[in-house]
Amino acid sequence: MTPPNPPRVLLSAFADEAANRKTALEQLTALAAIGLSHYSPRFIDVDGSGTVRHIVDLDAAQRERLKALHREFGIRVTSIGSRLGKVKLRDEPDKSHNKFVPFAEYVKGEVAATLRTAVDLETKLVRGFSFYPPLGADPAPFVGQAVEQIGTIVEACAKEGLVYGLEIEPNLVGSTG
Repeated sequence: MTPPNPPRVLLSAFADEAANRKTALEQLTALAAIGLSHYSPRFIDVDGSGTVRHIVDLDAAQRERLKALHREFGIRVTSIGSRLGKVKLRDEPDKSHNKFVPFAEYVKGEVAATLRTAVDLETKLVRGFSFYPPLGADPAPFVGQAVEQIGTIVEACAKEGLVYGLEIEPNLVGSTG
């Protein structure tokens, strides 16, 4: 007997990996060609100008154009492929290319822009990360700070009806899970 609400699985992709020029048209065509109806946008050239932007950096007109293309192709956004948590926890030189942004500024800037993008593109999930400790340092002493900062982001997401999905990645606090 089939349960009244059988579990569903949504397949999603980073369509920018299937598009040579990262245009929205290329990305959505690739998704449609393989039968996918959902994706996680990251890097995209909405208008075919040759300028690729991160999804969070699109202006309102570009987001509206992208939403029109989503409707045309029958594509929905699964999650925002955000950069949240991909900054240094401390402002210490460590020979990495990772940047530091004071956390209060980060919340008002990158976090707010990411949440605004997620709401505007009608998704509930924001993919994010867990911050860089100083390069070569034992990450253990930085767990508390990372957890506190992630908690602030999670609370901001919750206020907007969003979920913060933490991606485990090497070189970040908590990289071993």
